[in-house]
Amino acid sequence: MAYAVAARGSRLSVAQARLAMNMLKDAAPGVSFHIVTVTTRGDTDSRPMFAMDRRGIFEREVNQAVADGRADFAVHSMKDVPNEMAPGLVLACVPERADPYDTMVCRPNLDTGGRFVVGTSSLRRAAQARLAFPECEVRPIRGNVDTRVSKVGDTFDAVILARAGLGRLDLNVRTMDLPRDTFIPSPGQGALALVCRNDDQNMVSLLQTIQDGHARAEAEAERALSRVLESGCRFPVAACARHDGHMVRMRAAAYMTGGGAVHAECSGTDPVSVGEEAGRILLESGAASFALKWRQDVEGWR
Repeated sequence: MAYAVAARGSRLSVAQARLAMNMLKDAAPGVSFHIVTVTTRGDTDSRPMFAMDRRGIFEREVNQAVADGRADFAVHSMKDVPNEMAPGLVLACVPERADPYDTMVCRPNLDTGGRFVVGTSSLRRAAQARLAFPECEVRPIRGNVDTRVSKVGDTFDAVILARAGLGRLDLNVRTMDLPRDTFIPSPGQGALALVCRNDDQNMVSLLQTIQDGHARAEAEAERALSRVLESGCRFPVAACARHDGHMVRMRAAAYMTGGGAVHAECSGTDPVSVGEEAGRILLESGAASFALKWRQDVEGWR
């Protein structure tokens, strides 16, 4: 049986689609796939990420290809998938998750104790970089992973990227470990989301052959937190849930515009409840007012 797989046309998106396809071939020998590449609004809008409403900008057109029958399922980065699925679609599978944390690609002999320029268009990474490296200057950067890496040593002394993306592209670059207590990742980072039509039970069953229970539980917890906070690119939130087969343990944070953050740590056996509790703790600690301030101030960072 041959299936069409929808994905964005970036090298990373295609690599992620191929990763999912190879896992499915191992789980269900005899199936074959081809990729249908789709251009999204996020691919054509050159504004920094924080200047846009990110919800669905890398996902909507790809899922539309599934909804209208041009593709049988779609492969996304989990962090790009909105909490509410479009009618007729279902988040059918979360395969094994890659390392969810960030790393810093940097020029040789970078001294992070002095002044240096770091590139990111993520408000979360910008806030974390300023906390970890008070002397750094954070500047916006756009482009795919290869483009951002190519600017290190020229426009930027360093750029902050997801470990998962570098690994999936098999890029051999100079990196610097970042303190994980400070650089908590974005909800969903490192996870893939496989989406299909909810009335296509054969496809749902096929995709679920590569479902990873740990990754699914972690994704459900982090997405639950995002639903409580209604977070996005204009509201820097971090969350990382880890599932050990029984308990889900989550660390989460929300960041202030002038520096500082509030944190939450929760655990339990129900992923959704853990995420919702962490979100409520952040709101009770003032995160709602942080969001308003970020939305007022974000246009000043260009």
